[in-house]
Amino acid sequence: MFKISTKGDYGLLLLSSLAEKYEANGGFVSLKELAKEKRLSLPYLSQIIIPLKNAGLVESKEGREGGYRLASPPNEITIMQVLEILEGPVSPVRCCSADKKCCSRTRCNLQATWLSAKTMLIKFLREKTLADVINPRK
Repeated sequence: MFKISTKGDYGLLLLSSLAEKYEANGGFVSLKELAKEKRLSLPYLSQIIIPLKNAGLVESKEGREGGYRLASPPNEITIMQVLEILEGPVSPVRCCSADKKCCSRTRCNLQATWLSAKTMLIKFLREKTLADVINPRK
């Protein structure tokens, strides 16, 4: 079963909150404020924000009016980008992963089905942006 870890889940929550703030004022928001708002662990968010910043999805500013904000508009950041940064390549089962570790590859008749499912999932996640998350009815 494809399952997003807490890291991916919290990362999406964090970025969705930054997306809401981006549309409201585009200003920087402290991680402490975001953790309190979403009821998430500040130390864990501090770890999650690092790869997102290194990948260029968020930018930071130090000081009293500092914090974090999205580096691009919410409609330019896909759910897929976030998940790949935090979770690695998306794959519903082992035989669809990049390393293709499958102990029953020669006996498996499901590989084509799983590859189709992976293709549909990736397409869906590439089409959904942070803007879609904060404005689901638009």
